[in-house]
Amino acid sequence: MFNSGKIQKSQASKLLHIFFKVSHIRLLFHDIFRCKHEIYSDEIHLEEAILWLCRAQDAAINGGVSEGYFPPYGGWLPAYPETTGYIIPTLLKYGLLTENDYFIQRSIRMGDWEIEVRLPSGAVSASSVGNKSPRIFNTGQVILGWMALTRHTGEPRFLEAAEKAAFWLIANQDSDGKWSRYCHNDCPHVYHTRVAWPILEVYALTKNKKMRKSVKRHLEWVLTQAKKNGWFSYMGFTPEEEPLTHTIAYTIRGLLECAAYFHDDESLIKSIMKVVITSSKNILLAYECKEGKRKNSLSTLPATFNENWESNSPYSCITGNAQLTIIWLKLYSLSREQQFLEAANRMLETLKSTQNLKSKNPGIRGALPGSLPCWGKYNPFSFPNWSTKFFADALMLRREIVGSSNSN
Repeated sequence: MFNSGKIQKSQASKLLHIFFKVSHIRLLFHDIFRCKHEIYSDEIHLEEAILWLCRAQDAAINGGVSEGYFPPYGGWLPAYPETTGYIIPTLLKYGLLTENDYFIQRSIRMGDWEIEVRLPSGAVSASSVGNKSPRIFNTGQVILGWMALTRHTGEPRFLEAAEKAAFWLIANQDSDGKWSRYCHNDCPHVYHTRVAWPILEVYALTKNKKMRKSVKRHLEWVLTQAKKNGWFSYMGFTPEEEPLTHTIAYTIRGLLECAAYFHDDESLIKSIMKVVITSSKNILLAYECKEGKRKNSLSTLPATFNENWESNSPYSCITGNAQLTIIWLKLYSLSREQQFLEAANRMLETLKSTQNLKSKNPGIRGALPGSLPCWGKYNPFSFPNWSTKFFADALMLRREIVGSSNSN
């Protein structure tokens, strides 16, 4: 998510790495001329995405998943605990969907690796393995993986790891419900709703009331940061910056997932769903406006927004686009409002057109880039594993809700 494990290099050195291979040159020229990759069925795109995630795991050697394929930094990066954690449910779900134990066993290896590299406190490190500083957000994402494995395997080691991590999160929570210690850039974030959600997953099995109370305090704090137009303060990596659709979607998805655990608290659910729908519809409006004005451009949703849901961003954040697709599909499932489904379908087809299924470079074939065009500010010229993970999740969710696309 944050690319904090990469070694700093000079700009000239980065460019040399980018142009070292023909496949890297093609990546650049493809976006310069605004080309689209050929679109196939959802099943084909999903399979290629999953196989790329498997190659990313193999590239890391140790059981975790490489942070991604980053030409500016020499290729495959080391395993990244945070995103390996939430790739576990993706591979596990695909294994169950295809009835293929090969992918299930890979997800189990990821979960065991996460247990091996966690910190003594039960927390997850801030970046790559070897970093002894814990991180709130990363810990939450790995809990999601451990809980998925707990539900599938019933193995106590995964629940024990998740429970210990959840108690560490609660112990380091501020009295008003936010997290401000052990956070990215040493500041609170409303996208920690994606930390609250995994705590609730542990609560669902343990029934520890302390966990539910902790999450409710956090949700109440998050709601104090919301404006009438669905905007939140502290939605970016820093308080001053315009947040990416990536962290905006983290915030909304976390709220949406948490709401399902508070069915007995009508007031809280009503407050959450009101702001979730308002935010989502404002993003949807921006998407539709951009799409109408830029018919010849692939970048139909800007990467960042300001507090008025306006943007001058010249590129699109592919990860955020995939995450928003998931949110729109879930909202369609809840409300049956066609506008959410139509937007999700259009966005998924655009995302499919950014996935190169013919490259001979195993680091590129099947992966989704960080930005569109590839030189955008979010992970430029690179393929972070979380872009492909959320794309795979969106394809599987569309299959669940409305069936598969038959594009050829």
